[in-house]
Amino acid sequence: MSGRGRLLLVSYFYPPTRDTGAQRPAAMAKWLARLGWDVTVLTTSAFGGERGASDPDGVRVLRTWDMQTWRARLAGHDKVDSLFDSDSYSGKPHPLSKVIVPEPLAVAWAPFARRAALAEHRREPFDAVLTTSPPESAHGIGRALRKRGVRWVADVRDAWTFEPLRRPFPTGAQRRLDERLERRWLGAANAVVCVSEPAAADLRERGIAAPRVIANAWDPDSDPSADAAASVAGLLDPDRISIVYTGRFGSFGRDPRPLVEALRLLDHETAGKLELAIAGPLTPEERTLFERVQATLLGSLERERSLALQRAADALLVLAQPARSQLVNFKLFEYLAAGKPILALAGGTEAGRIAADAGVDPIVRADEPEAIAAALARVAAGSLRDPDPAAAERYRYPAAAEAMSAALSPS
Repeated sequence: MSGRGRLLLVSYFYPPTRDTGAQRPAAMAKWLARLGWDVTVLTTSAFGGERGASDPDGVRVLRTWDMQTWRARLAGHDKVDSLFDSDSYSGKPHPLSKVIVPEPLAVAWAPFARRAALAEHRREPFDAVLTTSPPESAHGIGRALRKRGVRWVADVRDAWTFEPLRRPFPTGAQRRLDERLERRWLGAANAVVCVSEPAAADLRERGIAAPRVIANAWDPDSDPSADAAASVAGLLDPDRISIVYTGRFGSFGRDPRPLVEALRLLDHETAGKLELAIAGPLTPEERTLFERVQATLLGSLERERSLALQRAADALLVLAQPARSQLVNFKLFEYLAAGKPILALAGGTEAGRIAADAGVDPIVRADEPEAIAAALARVAAGSLRDPDPAAAERYRYPAAAEAMSAALSPS
């Protein structure tokens, strides 16, 4: 056993999935192991990967059964992750999200994961458990181990009932149950961590918990290789100023329609100087929207190629509507690491606050086309500056893992 103790990290999203939700748990597991924790990750088998394998940092990964694999097989795939590899997606929620509280994985995965966690704890007891959401049902596993004397930290990447990504439940009884579970489960944790201050403030104001904020961060081990840089050469127009967006739009708080409207407000000369390049899947509606402004649509790229594309861009686009004040796109930390000028359409959000802390200017609201058009004109004029390297350094590992290690350790 290591000097800091035995840790179970419970995360539904974990490599090999390319979902953004896997980035923080994967980096935390690795860097906590480097800080001396004996780390075991408990995750789903639906994304593939070896069961019980260990990575070079000694992190052991337990993958449990998941009914989601049936969904993949019905779609003709052998794993769920292959559903994300397309250049398009529907953005529609699963029908069971209207029925099961807090979300469908409470039935599809959590019971199998809970059983595996308790069995592993009986085999060799854990000193601490770190559960990360979404999905919220992951916290039920932490609560079960907490009852057996294990120190439990609940990591909230997206707030539960505050500005939720998911749609409201159709009945009042479901909504009350959802709120009750949030209060009961998060209130039972030894410590709660939030990625953003608005989400933490909401839990404090409602008397549920007293969270500390540990923002997302960039893992320096993820810097793209020279081969990845070579693979994206020629994807961007060298005769225009490229504005690159990587990843999906498709969730509440990242509506690209005001951006497209702003592009239409530009005069012909200014618009002709700019190239909006999007590397990621699009809904059919989003594709039609961007084709109207002749954006460069690159489709889904492997993560390392996306990171290399960011470094080849002239400017990088962050989009976060103030309707979700807690929103802080993971790609913002990738962008800060890239060191390129950032066009931050993120006023009134946590992403905007962090961007301002890093010296990004201008920062405008993502729902104001006229302000966005003015910011685009500044990009065309070449007046955006690089983010402050010292500020960007604050959002890099191992600092985030050191803060999490402190939360996991008894005070």
